[in-house]
This record gives sequence, structure tokens and C-alpha cells, in this order.
Amino acid sequence: MWKKEETVREAAMSWLEYNTVSRSQYLSTVLSHLRIDALSEVVQREWFQGLPPNDKSVVVQGLYKSMPRFFKPRLGMTKEEMIIIIEAALENPGCYSTICYSPQAEKVYKICNPPSELHKIGTVVTPDNDIFIAGGQVPVKTTKSNHSKPGKLQATFRAVNSFYWFDAQQNTWIPKTPMLCVRVKPSLVWCDGYIYAIGGDSVGGEQNRRTVERYDCEKDEWTLMSPLPCAFSWSVAVVVNDCIYVMAYNLTYCYIPRSGIWVEVAKRQTSRCFASAAAFDGKIFYLGGLQTDNNSGVWLPSNTLDGSSVAVEIYDVHKNEWYMAASIPAKRFADPCVRAVVISSSLCVFIRETHMNEKAKYAIYQYDMDLDQWFLRQQISERVLWDLGKEFRCTVGKLYPSCLEVSPWKPLTHVFSQDGADDFELDGNMATLPPV
Repeated sequence: MWKKEETVREAAMSWLEYNTVSRSQYLSTVLSHLRIDALSEVVQREWFQGLPPNDKSVVVQGLYKSMPRFFKPRLGMTKEEMIIIIEAALENPGCYSTICYSPQAEKVYKICNPPSELHKIGTVVTPDNDIFIAGGQVPVKTTKSNHSKPGKLQATFRAVNSFYWFDAQQNTWIPKTPMLCVRVKPSLVWCDGYIYAIGGDSVGGEQNRRTVERYDCEKDEWTLMSPLPCAFSWSVAVVVNDCIYVMAYNLTYCYIPRSGIWVEVAKRQTSRCFASAAAFDGKIFYLGGLQTDNNSGVWLPSNTLDGSSVAVEIYDVHKNEWYMAASIPAKRFADPCVRAVVISSSLCVFIRETHMNEKAKYAIYQYDMDLDQWFLRQQISERVLWDLGKEFRCTVGKLYPSCLEVSPWKPLTHVFSQDGADDFELDGNMATLPPV
């Protein structure tokens, strides 16, 4: 997939120079596929001036044929960096959707949902922007619950070891070789050319939650690796300097792939679960989550938390130490709806700024390393994103907007006054209906 038109031009000229005598007759046809408007003026000038006199007229003829393609960029050049939101809640209880949000276009696109109503999956995006999902669970059957109201149905689920690759051009999921172990919400990371699937939540007992396996993309096969020292729930994993760091509560373990060993590193100052993490600028950021009581899994009452900000800790891999950073100044109580993402080479968080029982409002904050300060990068309109629930997870990748379905805009049910008034509130401001 070509990302630069200069690459196409160089390929065409290399093809010609390989056998100029026999291939020069096809030069006009080959160049008709070149989109000269996508080349810089400097490249155009240098290239044209460097051509032999007899070739210049042929080049002009070829470029003239390519004019209908002007201003139509190749698919590989249309990729946009998007926040991919896995398992975004829908209006129907228990139903989820996979979507992506473009901060640049401020649009939401739909991604094909994973097969078989698969959810509680792990996700990873490779440096080549290939998206993979692994594990999760699928519904098996629906039964009546003995512990609820008569007639109420309760779904049962089966954990799976499935593994899929996302075909971005076809907007579909392609099955690959399944993992060796079933996993629910495993941590997936890309490290030194391989995908690692780590642990998972409460599947197969403590021993299974410690398992780690590695996927070879070229061979399409999995291999078991050294297990985790501890069985974690709610763990997150990141990669720094070709080493994998797995975090839960106040514990952090580092896996060194070349030696195949796990090493416990410095403990965090706070013990938290449901936190989000990201690697940026050679450091690890551990954000949000719920405070726990010394790895026991007991959540502390909300009045022990800072209700006006979201805690952030940073790990310096060279000094082997954690330290507190500036909190995210969101006007909300700490809960799981904070997701660390790296957008346009900047550390950001995608965050819900309102309580779960209030109207959903989302925003993106960006961190300034030099000032140790968070600032609001983008407030996301309520007309773009709905209530995503609290189970969603985020990653970042580059996708083709033209290959995705744009999520339709729906008028907000709370916008217009029920009494028929002409004034109504929209995004925090008062607006007036235009005269009919």
C-alpha cells in the first residue's frame, strides 16, 4: 500500500531504467498512473529537468492521461489516526459496537463487530497498523435465573481462545490460528516483532491466568513463554525498550524476551485496579482506576479518593522508580472510564467527564512533559458520541475512512424542550430555533 506518490514515481523510473531500450515505448502508459499533483513542486521540477530531451514529450503525454486522477489520493495515503473504541455500549442492554473516533475530522466511524458476538477481548495495534483481537467470550445460551424475578432471562458465556486480524480495506475480521489458552480480557502487546498474550481475568484458575504466549505473524503460530510470577486480574501491559511491563494494584513485573525471565521492579505509591497505562517517551504512565487496599482487591470508599482529578504515576525505567505526576483536572470522581492513548506523538487520555448516572460527556486531555501539566485538547460533542458505558477499551491506529461506515448523526432526545419552547440548551449554550 503506497503511502507516498514519490515511491510510485521511483518505482516507475526504476522499471524503465532496468531495460530502457525495450520498455521506453510503455513510458507514457506507465506514467498515466502517476498522480503528479501529489508530488512536491521541487520533485516535479528536478525530475522533469533531469529527463532526456526525447523523453520529455512522452512524459507530458503520460501525465496528461493521468489528469482524471488528479486530486484523488491513493488509498494508502488516506489513512487517518483514530481512537479505536472496543465494546462501546449500545442502547440495547448487553449489546456492543466497535467504533473509531477521528479527532481530526471529529467523526465516528463503524468497524465491523467481531464474529459470534465476541466480547471482553484483548486488542493490539502493530507498528504497521495491523489490528488484532484475541480471547474473550461468546454467548452460549439464555436461561432463566433462579436468583432474580420470575421469567427474567440470564445469558451464559463460554471463554474462547480465538484470534483475528482486521482487514482494514474490507472492514472485516479474518480468523488466524487460535491461542493455546482461553483468555478473557487478556493483555496484548507488540514487542520486538511478536505479539504477546498475557494473562486474563478469572479464566481456568490461577495457573491459567499466569500463562503467557507469543504469536509469530509470519508463521501464524503461538508458543508458550515463561509464565507470570503472579496471577493478576485487571492487569495492563506496555512495552518500553523491547521489554514488557505488566502492572496491577501497586505491583509491576518486567519481562525480558531475550532472556525469558520476569523481574519485579519498584512498587507504585498507590494500589489501583481498572487503571489504564501507556508507554511514552521512554516512560510508563499509569492513570486513573479505583484505589484498592494493598492488593486485596477491596475497593476503598469513594470519599477517600480525590473527586476533582484523576491520579497519574510515572515510572522511570532507567532509575527504577515511580513518582506522582500532575493529576488530570477532570471534574469527576475516579472510576474506570479513563483511557490512556498516544495520538499524533502526544500522550493523551480519552475520558468521560461526567458520572455514570449523568449525561455522558467525553473529552481528550493532552500531557505536557516539560510543564508536568494536562490541558484540554478536545471537547467531544454530544452529537458525535453517545453513552459508551464503562466496559469499553481504547487503542489507536490508522484506518481508511473511505472503507468504513460513517456513524449516522441522531438528534439528541434531551435537546428540545417538551413544552415546545423555542430556546433550548446545546453543548452548554442556549440556542434558539430559527423561524419557520
